[in-house]
Amino acid sequence: MERFNRKEQEKHTRKKDILEAALVLFSEKSYHEVTVDEIAKRVGLSKGTLYLYFDTKENLFFSIIQEKTEALFSRLQSAIQDNAPYLQRLENFIKAYFAFFEEYQAYFKIIHSEKRRMEVPNRNRMRNHITKSYYDYDHLLLNFMKEGQDRGLFRDMKPEIITNTLRGLLNSFIFQCVFTEEKCSLVEEAPYVLDLFLNGVKNEESTRRSS
Repeated sequence: MERFNRKEQEKHTRKKDILEAALVLFSEKSYHEVTVDEIAKRVGLSKGTLYLYFDTKENLFFSIIQEKTEALFSRLQSAIQDNAPYLQRLENFIKAYFAFFEEYQAYFKIIHSEKRRMEVPNRNRMRNHITKSYYDYDHLLLNFMKEGQDRGLFRDMKPEIITNTLRGLLNSFIFQCVFTEEKCSLVEEAPYVLDLFLNGVKNEESTRRSS
């Protein structure tokens, strides 16, 4: 039994190594430029061994999308499901979102680049897959924003607008960090992003002087 468990653990570790190596390669070059040989070489496996884990490059690619999307959702869910005050949970949510994409910048590059470069069939599959995978995330965030409204913290408006505002704000910071390759710590920016989301960029003192 112990030997069986060890072999299963080794198999799980090897599969994870393949996914991580492929993730980096797909972020460095387009989907069509990456070859199975390259991925196998990066992990130190033969091409035949890699095919024991993923029968096609396409299935390997979409396994990355699924695995990382599910991991992101799990982190965000954990960030808001505790007994802390709402605004603390909101900051925890932002930190968790930023921390994930600091760790997996390659994943952010893939989901924002490949959907433009892929041929139509795979582009449609990727769009449909991401849409399906992100449904739980969207539902989680929308309900969280509705809770903020119920607590009187947000304006009385469509919660979808509040949700899209937060999502757009977060992604704009990540995009700037990932695609400009600037040195940045997204997690350190979380308190400022929270303040920006809650209060906007209006200078209250300036507003009082002009009124």
